[in-house]
Amino acid sequence: MRALRFLIFSLFFLPSVLSGQSLRAYEKAGDEAFKRKDYGAAVQHYATVLQRDADNADVLWKYAECARIFYALPEAEKSYLAVEADEKKRSDFPLLYYRLGEVKKAQGDYQNALKYFEQFLAAPAKADPVFVEKAKNEVEHCRWALTEMAKTPEWTIAHPGKEINSPYSDFGAVPRGDTIFYSSYRFDKKGDKSVPKRKTTKLLTSIGGKRSREVGRGFPSGDSTHVAHLTFTPEGVFMFYTLCKNVNESDIRCEIWMMVKDIRGRWSKPARLPEPVNMPGYTATQPNVGMDTVTKQPYLFFASDRPGGKGKMDLWQVPLDTLWFCPCNQPVNGQKPLRLPTFKPPVNLTAVNTAENDATPFFHTPAQTLFFSSEGGRGFGGYDIFKSAYSSGRYNAPENAGYGLNSSYNDLYFSLKPDGDKGYLSSNRPGSFYLDESNKACCNDIFTAERIKPKDPMDPDGNVPGVAGKVPGTDRPINTRPIPQLPTPDDEPDELQDFVGLPLFFDNDEPDKRTRRTFTKKSYDETVLPYLERQEEYREKFAEGLNGTKREEAENLIDIFFDYEVRRGYERLTQLCELLQTRLQNKETVEVIIKGFTSPRAESDYNVNLGKRRISSVRNQFEKYSNGALKPYIDSGQLKISEASFGETTARTGISDKLEDERNSVYHPDASRERRVEIVEIREKK
Repeated sequence: MRALRFLIFSLFFLPSVLSGQSLRAYEKAGDEAFKRKDYGAAVQHYATVLQRDADNADVLWKYAECARIFYALPEAEKSYLAVEADEKKRSDFPLLYYRLGEVKKAQGDYQNALKYFEQFLAAPAKADPVFVEKAKNEVEHCRWALTEMAKTPEWTIAHPGKEINSPYSDFGAVPRGDTIFYSSYRFDKKGDKSVPKRKTTKLLTSIGGKRSREVGRGFPSGDSTHVAHLTFTPEGVFMFYTLCKNVNESDIRCEIWMMVKDIRGRWSKPARLPEPVNMPGYTATQPNVGMDTVTKQPYLFFASDRPGGKGKMDLWQVPLDTLWFCPCNQPVNGQKPLRLPTFKPPVNLTAVNTAENDATPFFHTPAQTLFFSSEGGRGFGGYDIFKSAYSSGRYNAPENAGYGLNSSYNDLYFSLKPDGDKGYLSSNRPGSFYLDESNKACCNDIFTAERIKPKDPMDPDGNVPGVAGKVPGTDRPINTRPIPQLPTPDDEPDELQDFVGLPLFFDNDEPDKRTRRTFTKKSYDETVLPYLERQEEYREKFAEGLNGTKREEAENLIDIFFDYEVRRGYERLTQLCELLQTRLQNKETVEVIIKGFTSPRAESDYNVNLGKRRISSVRNQFEKYSNGALKPYIDSGQLKISEASFGETTARTGISDKLEDERNSVYHPDASRERRVEIVEIREKK
């Protein structure tokens, strides 16, 4: 049932201070809260103990376990590492290295996750056999994830911002034309006297991406129960949703309800679906309707923990009465109670379900494909989105929907518009809003997904295609065939979120060659401008030894990289600084998170330091901009530049690391693209 807690919301119940009690009393209170699955209260009680007894390994472990369950991953990692540092107590926690592998994988650090899982497997005699098998699977999954990350993603993912999302969980977007309906756990529970007030889930709608509002009259709404997971039949006459109630502080139980629209456009009174769809004592949730286009049979899909499944939450489907479920047979008076037909027993989708949690089904009728999220199967971490093609009444073996659409975090509620090129998902990946600085992986936000249109592949003989015309701003000709993924200069952006993903490129071993320092006095323009002056040298070195068309194509690749990517990144950094100055003058608080990357030519520890120097130069650029216009905001904390530096572990596979092969390890555009700092997230607070 923990899956249901997380799928709908993350709880933040802060306990009252138990003044005057002993540390043992605080620890006992934490243990009791943990037993009743009130993890928010438990983590606070354990934190109180650690304030006075920071080296208590037993409490550190309990705190780490709560933080992990609560998706406060950095806090969990820090506490597990503190347990590891206690040589006397370390052996008391046989799952220590497995848990470290879990939190590392959950944060996308697959290399270190591998190290910890393998360290756990090195002493299997002390470990639970169940976790030994799980660790073996995790090792395989981490290696698979590293390979998959090198592939070109099929989707672009964007965060629509505060018009749609809140610091609480927002999830389950359903598109209908230019409108989306979704669920949000942002509302105070009516009549609740807790401090702070407990939250409840309601339905919201947004038209054209504009600021969301509660659904209008006639739609289901509740103050003491959670109303969520709205979905429609294709013609919009039948509406299904869930009503959920808390079982304890963490778990909830849901039932599927429905309403019908009459010919005057009025919705009927809500009706609870009878057994066997809803079963007493079990959850039925996340309804979705799809149709077999061959037989014209509509189906209701949902998730449930009922008996007869493979374990935990499973996906189920039940046929809908084709005579009753059609616009011609809708009730004339929408205010009369519905007289529901008899439902057949739901069928377990054994072809797609796993022993872990399987949830959030979405059947895309035009493509006859079932999308869903699962903790089972080979994935990148947490819940991954999977797809299964449907044909002749059978579901094919599920396939992971790929990196980009999926992340190391939880990715759920995937839905598509009829054209199949645009859709939505919910995720707690970086870029989501969060309530607490220490809990950065807490809450789900809605993200938009857009399919990347395929580019022309490279020629079978290995020639690299070119493009017609000239390189912008130069007289250098470009070949006649289109280059894959040619960057197109964007219009001048007017939102800070438009700069997320901005790469800033560096020359080899710059700034400050042949040093292991982690900082530099150079600003970014002091390193990028000399880099741009070497464009001709890069052209000559990369094209050396080639003749004719192949030489021309190699030169064009260099020109396009420098003119479209290096120079354009530098220009956009200036635009970002300009926009930051405006927002900061309007009293906004902004955090820019940047990450350093390197090519794999040197040792990993050297690369980590090099990545930090590159971040340092970008920070210097923010401080230097317009004679120090941003520096007062940085000094006051109104503008925060946060960093996460990585070395070779983040470089794509296939990049040469041979020092003697300078053409491919230094001058090749693919190697050059690894030498960068990237703006990975921008957080705004008014």
